[in-house]
Amino acid sequence: MNCSHRKVVPGGERTAHELLDSIRLRFYSTQPPASFHRDRRMLVYALTWPAVWLERRGLFCSPRRYRALIEDRLDAIRAHGEPARYGAYFPAYLLKCLQDFFDRHGDDLYVELKHVRNALESLHGSLVFAERASEQSRRIEALAAAHRILHVSRHAPSHPDPAQPSLF
Repeated sequence: MNCSHRKVVPGGERTAHELLDSIRLRFYSTQPPASFHRDRRMLVYALTWPAVWLERRGLFCSPRRYRALIEDRLDAIRAHGEPARYGAYFPAYLLKCLQDFFDRHGDDLYVELKHVRNALESLHGSLVFAERASEQSRRIEALAAAHRILHVSRHAPSHPDPAQPSLF
């Protein structure tokens, strides 16, 4: 699937929420909640920056692979960096770490993600999505048909009351 943040990608929004939760638990657990909410917008910007990098190069990856790329960087920051030292500047630090990683390892990622296996995975994901959409469409059609049946039966003319005189 395309890892773009501009296009609607199945799983993309969930991926961003999962990554934000991971960052909150790893780096903001000892800080007041206001700190995380203050930084949230810039964190989302940092987390979606790799999607733009991939999109500009025509690369595709699954949400799971995208999450793994970011999680690896978060693990490296946790192990080797000093996130507490950056305080309110942590989102900028995260963005810089991601940019540096993609600058250094971009060629390797390009070769890996341009591989035919990745294109087949993208095709398979599209087929699964189309199947789910078709199944959901059938459910909606069945519900709409049931609604039409109920609507018609509700307004069906009842038998006239013999005590009522007819106007005709």
